[in-house]
Amino acid sequence: DGDDLDGAVDDTAELAKLTGKPVGQDLLLHALPVVAPYNVLSQYKYRVKLTPGSVKRGKASKQSVEMFLHNEGGKKSQVDETKKREQALIKLVNENEWVQAMIGEVRITSAGASKMQKKQKGKGKGKKR
Repeated sequence: DGDDLDGAVDDTAELAKLTGKPVGQDLLLHALPVVAPYNVLSQYKYRVKLTPGSVKRGKASKQSVEMFLHNEGGKKSQVDETKKREQALIKLVNENEWVQAMIGEVRITSAGASKMQKKQKGKGKGKKR
């Protein structure tokens, strides 16, 4: 009766390797975009809050990545190499993966979100006179 279970693979150990809040001694291999209720992500190091709005998925994903790359959160004693590695992994995530994980028509509300939006609006104004 248990013949079909003999070839089954228990991958729960692999799931336990995933973390949203890496520490210095963790070996980071890949970054993974995740969309979940905000209270579930409360322990994640890199997170933004998405609320209904008018920003399309592509632009929202780019804004989120920019916020992650310019994130000054964390302790000052954090090793710079760890932060560089985390940011390098964030950059390695394909833009399409970010867009596919994002929900449509959102507004990003998080610490520093308004500064980032003002910065991006300022880029578009250029040298008009």
